[in-house]
Amino acid sequence: MIGVVVWSNGSREKAIIWCEDQATLAYLQGAGNLVDIRQWPQPGDLVELETMTVGNLRHALNVSMISERCCPQIPEALAQSDSTVKQPQLRLVSTQDLPECAASAPSHSPLCRTHDLVRTGVAR
Repeated sequence: MIGVVVWSNGSREKAIIWCEDQATLAYLQGAGNLVDIRQWPQPGDLVELETMTVGNLRHALNVSMISERCCPQIPEALAQSDSTVKQPQLRLVSTQDLPECAASAPSHSPLCRTHDLVRTGVAR
């Protein structure tokens, strides 16, 4: 499998790899999981790897360098994309066409619950 290193700490011998299958990130720990132990992968390096999932953690094994600094912008782009994500904000546009919840309307009706939230001031 092909992957790009998105985070690395050579002194701690740890790295995080974003894999081409876009499943969970793969965690590289220890030089023993590298094919060439002379070179610790850096962010932006393109690598080939095998993975093994143990519990909830996906481990990177037999990691070998394909291209150094192939994608140096990826770690920065990922960091910036996180700060641009905004939570959706709900706001009341009009109360004119909200239905009155009749006594016969089921309490699980989405329109009735929405109306109750608006009426009680929870949704603004």
